[in-house]
Amino acid sequence: MFPQIRKFAAGLGACGAFFATAPAHAREVLLIDAPRAVVVDDPFAPAAAESDLGREPRGRFGRAAARPSATAAAKRRRRSLGQRAVLRALAKARRERRISRAAYRSHRRIYALARSRHRRLGGTRRYELGSVIGTLEAIARARGLTASRMPALFLILRRNAEFWPSSPFPADRGLVQFRGSQLMFEYYAGEGLQLQPLVNFKKAIAMQGTCVRGDGPCPKRALRRLLSEMVATSASRGGFRAWEYYFEFGGGRPPWMSGMAQVQGIQAFARVSELLGEPGLRRYAVQGLPAFETPPPVGVATRGPLGGTHYLQYSFAPRLFIINAFLQAVVGLYDYAKITGDARALRLYRAAEPEARRELPRNDTGDWSTYSFRGAESTREYHELLREVVKSLCGLLHRDIYCDTARRFADYTTEPAELELLGPSSATKGTGTRMRFSLSKLSAVQITITRDGKMALNRTATFRRGTGSFAFKPGATGIYEVRLTAKELRTGRGLRTRTSGDFESVPAG
Repeated sequence: MFPQIRKFAAGLGACGAFFATAPAHAREVLLIDAPRAVVVDDPFAPAAAESDLGREPRGRFGRAAARPSATAAAKRRRRSLGQRAVLRALAKARRERRISRAAYRSHRRIYALARSRHRRLGGTRRYELGSVIGTLEAIARARGLTASRMPALFLILRRNAEFWPSSPFPADRGLVQFRGSQLMFEYYAGEGLQLQPLVNFKKAIAMQGTCVRGDGPCPKRALRRLLSEMVATSASRGGFRAWEYYFEFGGGRPPWMSGMAQVQGIQAFARVSELLGEPGLRRYAVQGLPAFETPPPVGVATRGPLGGTHYLQYSFAPRLFIINAFLQAVVGLYDYAKITGDARALRLYRAAEPEARRELPRNDTGDWSTYSFRGAESTREYHELLREVVKSLCGLLHRDIYCDTARRFADYTTEPAELELLGPSSATKGTGTRMRFSLSKLSAVQITITRDGKMALNRTATFRRGTGSFAFKPGATGIYEVRLTAKELRTGRGLRTRTSGDFESVPAG
């Protein structure tokens, strides 16, 4: 479903950002139709903020310390061990009849092709394909290359082997799709093309929404194909069906899972099942629910910072409580329970919603939101995403905590700062003083002080919510005029507030 082709590229292409800003209703996707590559506007591809995995965890959740550089001999030995581990895992799966003979041969061919093309590549292309091969081998060495993971892992390897010899470079976090498939891959610089479950499930929900609203052609065939491909690339994880991630991210080593991606999958299968009149699709959602009953690092259910049940964004970061991801999990479970009447999903929703109610106010700074519990402030995109999620909870549950918070979050993006000059009313000539003011939100504040029309001070500095001041030493006696201007910094709207006053400078003694 690509109604508008915007650019065309073929051959090697330049190494650099390939995507421009897409229209508000669409996102650009690099479509590979070998040997051609075209950029298309896809109306179903989710916006980056909606489908992004979030900020890479830092601090104790962040990347592991860099390992010492391995010698050439050590690298050769690791590659040899990795190759043997992959072939051993394939042989074991075939011997135990967990994969078919055709799958066994296909996986071996893909692996051999990827290694062959890697040897012939150079520079960044060699590095990107090598990273994907290395990840597969590392999972195999750790005995994680199970039969259920093989379809996804060898598909990722195949697409990278096809892509890197000649396709144009996408931008970091750019989307890539291959002709004949509905699956979307996302490019993570240094990690190659990766299958991104959240992007694909968000896409499925967008396609289903078009069918329900009737505001465009209903792509039922493409939707059915997409979910079929997502089923094929799911894995058995701790006894439940999961849509895993197979690359390193913020210190998390693959395979890991995301609670937000998992719940979007559960929602997608429920909604499409209803749309297509195919109740059998719901079984895949049912098989994914235990992720929200299983603690990390296998599942995403944990004790929240305020004592209740919390669903994690990352299975590898059990003490990182990202509020927008948690609330989306709560909304998703509620949505699924409402569609299907599933008592288990309703219980999981009810287990976590009180914790969500308690955590939300702790993510409200009084003039903005925080991204995680006791964490940094949200970017503008994540603040707006959180506002929309909270607004959805208001509409679903009609609880004051959600409705009031949604209104405040909206006000934070539309109202200028409140600014008041506090004083002093007088100062002494030649003696330093502080020109104090109160401010309601993060802003760049400019102060100008004049006497008889002549500039005595002109300074600008950034201040957070609360009280602030500028230092000033009057050089003469008389009346000084003070003007303050605050320009809020988060929304990009350039909202300004002005206030003014005066003070008298008196002689010393």
